[in-house]
Amino acid sequence: MAKSESSNSLNEYWLPDAIKDRIHAITSEQWDQMLTLLLNGQEYNKEETDEALPDGWTIGCNHAWRVMYGGCRSSFDNAFTNQDICILWWMGDHINTKLGDVKEAYWLLQQKLIGKENIDTYKLFEIILETVDEYFGWLGNIANRMKYYRSSENKISNLKGSGAAMCVERAALSQNLLQMLWINSFYKSSWIIKNWSHEIHSYNLVEYNGRYYIFDSTMPNIIKGKPNPLIAEVNEDAFKLISSRERYEWISITVSHYNPYQEKEYTVTYDDGRKKSIEVSACK
Repeated sequence: MAKSESSNSLNEYWLPDAIKDRIHAITSEQWDQMLTLLLNGQEYNKEETDEALPDGWTIGCNHAWRVMYGGCRSSFDNAFTNQDICILWWMGDHINTKLGDVKEAYWLLQQKLIGKENIDTYKLFEIILETVDEYFGWLGNIANRMKYYRSSENKISNLKGSGAAMCVERAALSQNLLQMLWINSFYKSSWIIKNWSHEIHSYNLVEYNGRYYIFDSTMPNIIKGKPNPLIAEVNEDAFKLISSRERYEWISITVSHYNPYQEKEYTVTYDDGRKKSIEVSACK
């Protein structure tokens, strides 16, 4: 595998004025109106959107064990509103869910950002992770995760405060938090290898200040003694390939990082099984 030319460290970038002005100037009434628009998918002015999926399709992993299978679109670049999100824990064994009402998470993020100045890129991602953790609770109840979906209305918001949210729920919420700040991002669900163990995993791909990242809110890294999200910088070409909707055009990206919870080095190959591949290190 060829090494990526991307840097392994994050340079500091200030939060864009457009985002700061948007957060600081907004009133409570305007905030409520904005969230209503967001939840209804009406706030975005994109020429193309993933709102209309083919009939019967969902957003989820569509490639495992080097085999393609239909019915899922693996990347999604908008805010989740009423789209079906596939939780696939083995090939053919799945449920579909929707995001639900996560307004409290938007409020949490707002409170963390108001009044803050000079927020660099990594700090922004760290705040997203803190918001996700506070909304769901950390992973102490994952054995009971599927109990929250045994109803006629499967919604990710049912897991609020449960400590049972895993990658699908955390990446879907992260996607909407990033979209709320008008940051170009993708929800991605794919086959991965984690230290030689194969599984299906969901994470985010983020373009910010002209640079490109994998953002994983479920497998955090450790920086300066505290948990932080796994962030790996990739080059533009790799980002376009791994976020692409087009089949057979993707790329496998292997990231090395230290997992603080298991106190060991990990390698994670995102979107394993593609013809193209690169290796990068988690940002430090």
